Amino acid sequence: MNMLVSFVFSLLVCLHSGKAPSETDITQMVGTSLRNGDAVRLSARFAKTIELVIDTENVDFQALQATHAELILRSFFRKYPPHGFQFVYRGASDKLRYTTGTYETGGQVFSVYVLMRQTPDHQYAINALHFRKE
Repeated sequence: MNMLVSFVFSLLVCLHSGKAPSETDITQMVGTSLRNGDAVRLSARFAKTIELVIDTENVDFQALQATHAELILRSFFRKYPPHGFQFVYRGASDKLRYTTGTYETGGQVFSVYVLMRQTPDHQYAINALHFRKE
């Protein structure tokens, strides 16, 4: 009986960890997407609506549909292709993850801010993405 309980507990732990990517996985995906200018991969983790700010493009939406945000982000990456991205700070609080970084493109530098919230199914969705020219 004890072995059966251990097996069931182990199975539940494995299933739970397979459903919820860790903070590191999500942060790595954000970093990789920004380094590669991959709007499709990044937008796959957007919440249904997202706050999107890109100051050089006069984009300042408090609640933009994820599909529209992806199109704007694609345009941004075409106009400002990435030459590099690195994290400056990563933080977390209850059900929130946030990062800041530096996005480099053609002699220009943007400060990037990403806010992610945990959803009821323990995934993280990107709720805010800001690009501000330094």
